[in-house]
Amino acid sequence: MNGFEKDYPFCSNPDCRLFVRAGDPGVMGTGNWAQLPDGQIVGRSLYNGAYLCDPCGHQWRPVLAVELGMTG
Repeated sequence: MNGFEKDYPFCSNPDCRLFVRAGDPGVMGTGNWAQLPDGQIVGRSLYNGAYLCDPCGHQWRPVLAVELGMTG
């Protein structure tokens, strides 16, 4: 298991049941695919720079806040 797999959750959406990391209780293995207890297989991808499982990536849109310079 490399550091990348331990540092980042499978899905970056904190409300997702796949907001888990390799090595967490109940998690076996590493990679870009997860098999849920019901047998469903879920992939993950980068969506706007965040790793999200594919269901979350299709419905959850992270927002990037940008500070705009104010001129007086």
